[in-house]
Amino acid sequence: MPKPSDIYGKPWSEREYIIVLHNYMLHREEPRHHLRDYVKDLANMLGRSVGSVVMRMENYTSLDPQKKQNRRGLVNISALGRKVFSDWYEKAESLHACAAVLIRETRGSDQPSLFDPEPVRLPWAFGKYDLLDPIGDGAFGSVYSCVNSDDQKIYAMKIIKTDKIANPEILGRFRREIKALKTLSHRNVIAIHEDNLDEQYDFPAFIMDLAESSLSAFLEKRLGGTPGGLTRPTLPRAEAVAILKCIVNAVQALHENKPPLIHRDLNPNNILLMSNGCWVLADFSLTKFLPTAVVTTTFATASHQGWGTDTYTAPEQWQDFKRTDQRADVYSLGVLIWEMLSPSWPPFDRACLMLPKPIEAVVLKATQRSRDLRQPSVKQLWKEFNKALKAVGAAGDVAT
Repeated sequence: MPKPSDIYGKPWSEREYIIVLHNYMLHREEPRHHLRDYVKDLANMLGRSVGSVVMRMENYTSLDPQKKQNRRGLVNISALGRKVFSDWYEKAESLHACAAVLIRETRGSDQPSLFDPEPVRLPWAFGKYDLLDPIGDGAFGSVYSCVNSDDQKIYAMKIIKTDKIANPEILGRFRREIKALKTLSHRNVIAIHEDNLDEQYDFPAFIMDLAESSLSAFLEKRLGGTPGGLTRPTLPRAEAVAILKCIVNAVQALHENKPPLIHRDLNPNNILLMSNGCWVLADFSLTKFLPTAVVTTTFATASHQGWGTDTYTAPEQWQDFKRTDQRADVYSLGVLIWEMLSPSWPPFDRACLMLPKPIEAVVLKATQRSRDLRQPSVKQLWKEFNKALKAVGAAGDVAT
């Protein structure tokens, strides 16, 4: 059986980062472009695409104290890339000496011989995507940034974890995530561009848009992540409601899809900010096709226990994961409304919501332990939420 690296290549190594930093320092005043000779030579030596080499150069420009004032921000650099820059930037002589050794080793291993007539080249996923860095890790799959060697654009690739392929339930769930995304087309749902579901049974993967930030990271950056008082800071209400609207739109699109879907893992880590400023819903690894649909799910854990994210997950998911319906997403959205508007510190506690009474009533109803006592649909939840906003003096109607 082939290894994932035989199919998708390998993320950037410290050796590659050092060699590119060495070249960046040598050519820092020159244009960084995929048609430049020094970029092409470097790409050929590393077995990488010219687009990924240019990306690394841009990463370093964004970190360079002498250059970053002319940059708008970082371009998806990993912690390893930051560390290499921090360790070597002010040690130019040592950097060049170390890089010279690494380059000799790289060129030596790349030379054809009688027993290996073709130089080794890293494979590109789907024949064109060069793997960059790990950017996310879930229960079933890992997400990497990658660059399309055809148009030099950056995307994200999700690959099933190697330790999960022996579990037929999880393999089936990962494949189901791809199928679910392929049935959806909505501006607030992460877009899938390519998949290899038909060609790769053991190691399936798919290509999607690359996000700038998760909602959890966004909130931490904007508001701070460490408790420092009796209440926590919150976003302006209009901004928080606008983000919630995007997520409600996405969930409603799932529920009204043909076949209908439920997400079952709505939480700030699965809500992503894209480069165009749009918020989208992602990570469909726990998505379920409803039983009335053409495609149904038979997934359940061997112990009959549920899956989900603590705090945001409806109680019935822990009791009988298979028999959940749209009201499980209603529960999670109720918690998200609290998360976005309340100054009370996590974890979610129905006894201490610290919300205006009309909004509190909506959240309490959405997060009832019995799903029969919740709003019957996301549409009804949003209708009641809008009414509550008006009651507390929110400006304008933000209904979907």
